[in-house]
Amino acid sequence: MPQAPVQQLPMFHQPHQQPQPQPSQPPGGAVIEPAGRAAWRATAGIAAGPALLALLLCCYGIGQRQLWRDEHATWWAANLTWGQLGDLISHMDLVLAPYYVLMHGWTAVFGNSEAALRMPSALATTAAAAGVALLGRRLLSPRLGVLAGLLFALCPGITWYGEEARPYAFAVLAAVISTLVLTRIVQRPLLAGAGAGAGGAAGVAGVAAAGGGAAAGAARRGGLRLPGWSGPTVLTWSGYALSVVAMGLTHLVTLTILPGHLLLVLSTARKERSGWAWTLPRRWAIATAGATVLLSPVVVLGARQSGQISWNTKSWHDLGELPLKLAGSEPLGWSMLVLGLLGLLGLLALRQPIGLLACWVVFPVVVTVLTASWLHLFLDRYLLFTVPGWALLVAAAVGRLPGLVAPLTASRTPPRWLVGPLPLAAAFVAAAVVAWPAQATTRDDLTWEQDTRGAAKVISAGMHPGDGMIFEPGTSTRRAIAYELRGKPAPDDTLLERTPQQAQSFGAIECYQPATCMAGVQRIWLLLGSNDGRPYGGVNDKVAKELKQFHTVSTTRLPNLRVILLERTPAKPKPKG
Repeated sequence: MPQAPVQQLPMFHQPHQQPQPQPSQPPGGAVIEPAGRAAWRATAGIAAGPALLALLLCCYGIGQRQLWRDEHATWWAANLTWGQLGDLISHMDLVLAPYYVLMHGWTAVFGNSEAALRMPSALATTAAAAGVALLGRRLLSPRLGVLAGLLFALCPGITWYGEEARPYAFAVLAAVISTLVLTRIVQRPLLAGAGAGAGGAAGVAGVAAAGGGAAAGAARRGGLRLPGWSGPTVLTWSGYALSVVAMGLTHLVTLTILPGHLLLVLSTARKERSGWAWTLPRRWAIATAGATVLLSPVVVLGARQSGQISWNTKSWHDLGELPLKLAGSEPLGWSMLVLGLLGLLGLLALRQPIGLLACWVVFPVVVTVLTASWLHLFLDRYLLFTVPGWALLVAAAVGRLPGLVAPLTASRTPPRWLVGPLPLAAAFVAAAVVAWPAQATTRDDLTWEQDTRGAAKVISAGMHPGDGMIFEPGTSTRRAIAYELRGKPAPDDTLLERTPQQAQSFGAIECYQPATCMAGVQRIWLLLGSNDGRPYGGVNDKVAKELKQFHTVSTTRLPNLRVILLERTPAKPKPKG
């Protein structure tokens, strides 16, 4: 595989290798990177394997698992008119508005089947896997970058959210892209105008070029510069600012990665020997401040809707479940945690900058746990964007192995097989074996969700013209059945008074006088999620009173759902007087 000769991080002790020729450098230590086909081939060669694995895992059986309640909300929002969508987000889910807008356009072109609704997340996961590999190439080495990307793609938790019609895969992608853009920026030297030859700027040692993002290449092509501006161009920094905005628009919790970005910038500035040492932190602060200003309306208005997630009562007591929830497999999650911490210690022992990766995996968890009682943001899917950091740390631990073995040998050099691709391949195979049982179940229906797909089949098979439907209050069954019966004949919604569109919400408003709404209806399909022995489940007393005028024709029991067909009992004739 041809590799672009980029400045490498000297992380791993491989004494048996011959020194490699270094690319020519201009004054100041700037690395001249190859352009054109060779660079593209090198980049594609590193990104292709992880991207292909992620795409295959996400696309296999992507429509098999039936949608769950949050995905039904995505479908519902995506199929509203623009005006109705505006009314909805003015009352709820404002922070998800960009995703709903994307899905609105997507479904208009590709439809709203399970596979079509989930495909954007699959594509985002594919791009994220490629990004993790490229980031690993720059922070570690090309081979370890590939390993990190493959480990990321293997995680059943990543596959799950790559097959879910929600924005969390996009949050992961945004975090990876933003970090890629920043690592590219900090690698480029700050040339002090024409005086660079007099010691203008030293190349950044410790982090190599990220190679991600068209904006980052603007400096090499002579992009826009302000008078007296040196180093990466205004367009490059604008690209980084927009990547931060993208993180906030996919999920606000993703912004907790920014302290790691700051530590990366500061560790780079400390190595700068010229008078431009603190130019980089200042420009980072300006770009981040600009992004914050652009995101401020979303933050302020979204805070007013924070009551939507008050149901999330997880706290530090639930920390033990986090490795399982993030990785999607308990043995894989705990293995990644242990190896990731070892990788962090290995980087620290080699005196390498660890702030970026340490903050990436630790800081978001700490912040959300400490604020869980009032912000309610400590939830595994909100922290999915930390998985790339763990994959990179595990790859770093595997790459540290030759350096640990070397002192144990007589020649104080590791065996040749240990510094080749074999340990990396073994790590990948081991991870695949550990992850496989959970990967095999990622396409199964959620055990606690109602089988509305089965209910729709029962209703379609037995429906008569004029039939009605009644749903148990406090559930999302109405929206789920609407999805499963889309484009098909469906019973009338007997108790519907105001549609969700009219209510500017996800839920409908039912009539206050059910006797009036149920008058004249001869057959009713009653859908109940509760299974506590009550014949009419959780319907209110007024509805239950009217249902006593019906008798049960059939009862179909499905996972977490009962479908009961009721028929009105003919009135007894009055005795002749």
